[in-house]
Amino acid sequence: MEINSNEPRKGFSPHWIYLGIIALLLAACIYFFLTKNKVEDQNEDLTNQVATVSNDKATIETEYNDALKRLDEMKSQSVQMDSLLTTKDGELSAMKSKIESILKQKNLTKGQLAEANKLIDNLKSKMTGYQEQITALKQENVELSEDKRALTEEKGQLTQEKAMLTEEKKGLEKTVELGSVLHASGINMEAINNTKTLFGKEKEKETIKASKVDLIRISFDLDDNRISESGEKIIYICVYDPNGNVISSNGSKFKLSDNSEKSYTASKTIPYKQGEKVKGISTDWKPSVTFAKGTYKVEIYHMGYKIGKEMVKLH
Repeated sequence: MEINSNEPRKGFSPHWIYLGIIALLLAACIYFFLTKNKVEDQNEDLTNQVATVSNDKATIETEYNDALKRLDEMKSQSVQMDSLLTTKDGELSAMKSKIESILKQKNLTKGQLAEANKLIDNLKSKMTGYQEQITALKQENVELSEDKRALTEEKGQLTQEKAMLTEEKKGLEKTVELGSVLHASGINMEAINNTKTLFGKEKEKETIKASKVDLIRISFDLDDNRISESGEKIIYICVYDPNGNVISSNGSKFKLSDNSEKSYTASKTIPYKQGEKVKGISTDWKPSVTFAKGTYKVEIYHMGYKIGKEMVKLH
């Protein structure tokens, strides 16, 4: 019996094959669709990450530029700040170089950005520390200036007190000096004429006739003084001629209490004992020329002070 090959096999249907192919194609489409979406999501995420990195980099660059601007402002704040930053220049330069090295790279990672951000924070922290140091130094300078001002005032006050004490000391010394000046009393000025008796003896006779005067005798006492110390006292005697000029044979001078100088006729060194009176001090003065008519005057000085005077008139 002849078999017909075109007759469909029993139990097998080609529709199942088509269904399988369609299922495979459907699965492939789903896979490619899902894969495409995943890639697109990844691309979107990558784009977002790049944008975030770019934004973070821009932010960090802004902060870094602000830090540099602040650093420049700090340098111009004061001489102390400029000096401090100069000493820290090596440290700051190293940090700046590292930050700039990171920011120059094109494709920055989050780790690099984090490192740059950390370095910038460290830079800011150091600048804040420097600012605090300078503030503290300025406060110390203010305190030192205040202390200096107080010391200057104290010094001025001490100087003033010293000047006052010096003046008081001078006043006391002046008082003691004045208290030590001896006073002359019993001053007598006699014009003496030397004559001879019938027996050839010399005889002194007081006269007022200028033509007969051979010498002038000056006598006085030194009163007791409880302040003036014991010792030799120099007494200066000034004799004035009728014209008011001091008669001085050798031009000798002594110093007055005001430090000026004055000519004197004669001087005497008197032994003096504290608190006791010295009596009968005398000195004779003879001129080199004949006595002129008129009034002769004598002044006695001790320690530059005038302690007595007397006069005699010759006719």
